[in-house]
Amino acid sequence: MGRMVDATSTESTQLDQLVVLAVERTYRAFASHHLGASMLVRRPDVTPEDVAALGGPVRAVSAAAIDRWLPHATSTWGGAEDVQALLPRVLELFARGELATPPEVVFGKFRQAGAGSWPLDEQAATDDAVTAIWLATLASHPPQVRHPAWRLLVAMAELGGDLGPFLDDWSLLLGSGTSEGRAANRHLYDLNRRLQGLADAEMGVAALFWSPSEHEAQRLERWLDQPFRLSPLSS
Repeated sequence: MGRMVDATSTESTQLDQLVVLAVERTYRAFASHHLGASMLVRRPDVTPEDVAALGGPVRAVSAAAIDRWLPHATSTWGGAEDVQALLPRVLELFARGELATPPEVVFGKFRQAGAGSWPLDEQAATDDAVTAIWLATLASHPPQVRHPAWRLLVAMAELGGDLGPFLDDWSLLLGSGTSEGRAANRHLYDLNRRLQGLADAEMGVAALFWSPSEHEAQRLERWLDQPFRLSPLSS
């Protein structure tokens, strides 16, 4: 996942459109999936109304209903098929910044639903949507997804892939001298500020990650050791 882009010709509006197109592709790729006829619920606090709120047209499911369900998906409320059925709506709402569910949980639930073994067209559509959201996040500050780039980056580690291509995207924007590059610079500042807070608590880069991710933490450390050509934050 992750593709380098020509930052000198990429504008935020184009990236926003890329996100829309990528999310639409997930709607097509996952169209054959439907919620189970009777969602398995092992939680006494889930009402029939909570379950019904996930039904009907996928595009009409509310952010509140997704937030109520997603943290419990595949464990105590519904199964992998339900995650696949609702994934396009999850990504759409996440990209708009309308979900309260933490990004680590969003991507962690995709992994728990077996994302790595889904049909290739579903994997490709998901990967492209995640990449589009990542690029749009880097190119704006504050980002529409409500989370700084570093938070989205470590959350994407929950999918189990290599973060290297995403870091390449970040490096490219940092050296671009564009408005998107200045946004990427601000995101780097956010990351360094977060790392300073962890250092003050005698913790390192690995503490950024929700699940143990030794290799990706080391990859991020090596990336941070690079000399970056930064744009002035005041620009």
